[in-house]
Amino acid sequence: MVDIQADEQIEMSADGSTVWVHALDGSTVGRFSKTFGIDVHRSATELLDGASQCLHCTHTRPDNADWLKFCELMLKHHGIEVDTSLIQI
Repeated sequence: MVDIQADEQIEMSADGSTVWVHALDGSTVGRFSKTFGIDVHRSATELLDGASQCLHCTHTRPDNADWLKFCELMLKHHGIEVDTSLIQI
């Protein structure tokens, strides 16, 4: 897997509370919310090939360790490097 860091693949909400990560096929593969937790999903391409959707999901208020885990999982599963300094908890 090739590591990717493309600004258009990583979006942050205006208030800095949520980060979305998009795969090269355009699907959203990650969401980190300071309020709602973590969603790490497979890409739409993988789903169409029959894979299950969720790789790691939580639905509780996250802490800094959760943010670092999210960044680690984006790199591990999608080869997308998310700057750990984007969010401060």
